Amino acid sequence: MGKTPEFDLAASPGHLLHRAQQFAAEHFAKAMPDDMKLTQRQFAVLAATAGQEGLTQTDLVRATGIDRSTLAELVSRMVTRKLLRRERVPGDARANAIHLTDEGRTVYDTALASAKAADESIMESLPKNKRSSFLETLRRISMSIEEAEAKLKAEALKEKEAVKKAAKKAAKKAKKKEKKKKKK
Repeated sequence: MGKTPEFDLAASPGHLLHRAQQFAAEHFAKAMPDDMKLTQRQFAVLAATAGQEGLTQTDLVRATGIDRSTLAELVSRMVTRKLLRRERVPGDARANAIHLTDEGRTVYDTALASAKAADESIMESLPKNKRSSFLETLRRISMSIEEAEAKLKAEALKEKEAVKKAAKKAAKKAKKKEKKKKKK
């Protein structure tokens, strides 16, 4: 007799989301023209940039959900491919504004119809009456990720300020102690 599995993959949200991502990536790749050689993440960067030219890489992290180091590498490769160009942001030597090149705009415009077709294909795998709730669920998951990241940032900032405050307090105490020593 078979043993009951300790972990049911068919009931695991993490596993099922991973499988759904594989399904989405497969549909995206199939929908793209053979000569396009564009990944979902690259398309997300192009779409976010097309939506608002001049975003910084930090803005692109927020818009796409791609982590900072991966996005920096991705943008670098896309600059090399002449899909994007970087410009220094006036007043902030560390920030780069990202813009589509003419080639990037052409690739985006060509890929857009394919990306929409891939999304339609994914949605067609669901019953019509479940599609909007599916998208809402995905949005909620995405928002909870963003909220958790914002909470972590706020906690880190609070901790940093507490450390500064403690250091100031210790310095003040040491100064007071030094004054007492001098009076003696």
